[in-house]
Amino acid sequence: MSTHELFAEPNLIQITVWARGVVMNKDARDIVVALTEAAAKEGKYVQAWENYVDLPDRIYVPVRAYARISSDPIESKYVYENENPDIVVVVEETLVKGVPILKGIKPGSTLVVNTRRSIDTILEFLGDTGNLAKIVTVDANSMAEAVMTLSGAEGATDATGIGAGIAAPIAGAVVKATGIVDIENLSSVVKNPTAMRRGYEEAQIRELPAHEVVEEVAVTARELLKQMPFAGTVPSPQVENEGMVTGNWRIQRPVLNQEACTQCWTCWISCPDSCITMTDDGPTFNLKYCKGCGLCTAVCPSGAISRVPELDFKN
Repeated sequence: MSTHELFAEPNLIQITVWARGVVMNKDARDIVVALTEAAAKEGKYVQAWENYVDLPDRIYVPVRAYARISSDPIESKYVYENENPDIVVVVEETLVKGVPILKGIKPGSTLVVNTRRSIDTILEFLGDTGNLAKIVTVDANSMAEAVMTLSGAEGATDATGIGAGIAAPIAGAVVKATGIVDIENLSSVVKNPTAMRRGYEEAQIRELPAHEVVEEVAVTARELLKQMPFAGTVPSPQVENEGMVTGNWRIQRPVLNQEACTQCWTCWISCPDSCITMTDDGPTFNLKYCKGCGLCTAVCPSGAISRVPELDFKN
């Protein structure tokens, strides 16, 4: 057996859930736990875990939770990430913009996005959909409230239950699109089965035209090692760091009303990431690194800076 085929498990389904750090960890975790608990009721082998490599202690940073479901014992149980997901779930819609959510997907895979926007709008941000065969949208935020809590984080006991918030309708949409578990089994494990069934019933599904299969070239650990600076040091962050672009953390974009701006520069002083530059036309924002924390909007004494949903902009 070659190393490429080391974890070739034909009956293994990999599910990757993308969310944003801290504020959405709970719902991302609930989706993978709910689906795997439902699958376990059907006698399947399952795994569910979160990826701490994603800096989950940073607000709005893209983070992932994973599930594996198989009718056979899982051989790759110690592989920490899902490198080739069959199902990708996006808990917050702006993650479709500038985040590699479709990286490594298998041919015939499914994408489920929590959004009130149309499938056509989401496709505009995805660009080349590669091996994606099906896209699904569900407006889970209109069916339940997000659960923001640290309960259950980092191995602690979860006192809030599984699937009380938007995880329930999102998991319902996953089941409608893929049939990965029986809907009744999912209903028995989530705390809000009513919202789960709304997600199942109201999910919008579109089959995509067949693509030529995309074979991604994996970068080996040895090649990555060669790219590292001497002794594993990190270049000084005194200039822009292309290896740590944080603009894709942003859910809402700061927008300046130049007529209302008095150029007091309170925003420039307050920006924690030095993403504001003083110009003759007022403050300008470095959107490559602005995380959308909203502090500039909060401190502006004239109300000249507003926050606009990121997906309202094509760039």
